[in-house]
Amino acid sequence: MRATLIYGAGDVRVENVPDPVIEQSADAVVRVLRACVCGSDLWPYRSRAATQHGDRIGHEFLGLVEETAPRCTG
Repeated sequence: MRATLIYGAGDVRVENVPDPVIEQSADAVVRVLRACVCGSDLWPYRSRAATQHGDRIGHEFLGLVEETAPRCTG
């Protein structure tokens, strides 16, 4: 899948990353249909120190839930 990663101030890239998987009982896999920039994303965009690896950035989106964790019984 494609994801937005930040490597440092002003260095944002869209790259291929591993597909998400359900790991915890509160997890969901969501297919993003539309996304936008949130004001809180601007802080690292302006000031993040450069790194060798990117971290995913962005959390404002509209999407479809593709998968959820199984319900706990008990």
